[in-house]
Amino acid sequence: MKKILVTGANGFIAKHIILELLKKNYKVKGTVRNLSYSNTIESDIKKHFNSNFDIEFCEASLDSEMGWNEAVSGCDVILHTASPFPQKKPKNEIDLINPAKEGTLRVLNAAQQNSVERVIITSSNAAVYDGNKHITEFDEKNWTNIDANGVSAYTKSKTIAEKAAWDFVSKNSSIKLSTINPVLVWGPALGNHSNSTSLIICRMLMNKEMPMIPRMKVPLVDVRDVAKAHVSSIENNNSIGNRFLLCENTYWMKDISLKMKKMGYNSPIIVAPDFLIKFLSNFDSTLKEASSKLGYNYSIKSNLAKNILGFDPIKVEKTIEDTCIYLKNLKSNR
Repeated sequence: MKKILVTGANGFIAKHIILELLKKNYKVKGTVRNLSYSNTIESDIKKHFNSNFDIEFCEASLDSEMGWNEAVSGCDVILHTASPFPQKKPKNEIDLINPAKEGTLRVLNAAQQNSVERVIITSSNAAVYDGNKHITEFDEKNWTNIDANGVSAYTKSKTIAEKAAWDFVSKNSSIKLSTINPVLVWGPALGNHSNSTSLIICRMLMNKEMPMIPRMKVPLVDVRDVAKAHVSSIENNNSIGNRFLLCENTYWMKDISLKMKKMGYNSPIIVAPDFLIKFLSNFDSTLKEASSKLGYNYSIKSNLAKNILGFDPIKVEKTIEDTCIYLKNLKSNR
């Protein structure tokens, strides 16, 4: 059975990928920035996997050459999920962009040096649709316009890192690359991911941490579907050379909040006037990107993922419900 390397093995998406790989009897190796994370990862997965399993861990960081050759050695496939994501806005956007790009290239170089031909990178819809407000329907052919106003450093980092990966393989044809580009990922995490940036909007809506809702759309996909798509990409050679957008659908934030309201949560239902969000964005950097998307009505198509990877997304109501239950239980267990 193939051995799969999962980079950033303690991540929200990565743990679900590892669980799916174990269910299919793959051998799994994971990279972590510190080996002290390994016990927590194993413990979190054990709660959802009945059989005994063995995961090999090694230390490797995106900002260092150390450890990558050892990590990649003996593996058949690399699932590169690791990516820097700041808890706060970096003082200089290059401090986020460079580690993402250079980290991706480190993984690809290690793959090439160790004759690992198959690499699947977890990218993002952030590399697809930002800065393109003239477009209302997106698919894998689209790329984010990093020069547009309101494009965040994180969005630029994902776009530049993915483009660097495709450029690398165009010059090194031995590597067979695919990228998985999920939209905003919700769903129940394995273990404590209360600080996951993916789940911040859900937490804020279910707990009414924002009194009013911006007039903006949010694209959603379930983490369990994202994990399955990664494994499907390993098993389907037709995925080679392709990007795969993963999106259940796009929703106005008010509609998401109303769904939560029906589930019994104290969610806000009043939509904030656009001028108020724009004004507040001058004082709150987290609203800066939101203000550039106010009223923007768009859709994201996942036809390629459906046709090649068998992507059959979990309905958003279940994703919302399971995410809220997870966050509620996490809060009560503190």
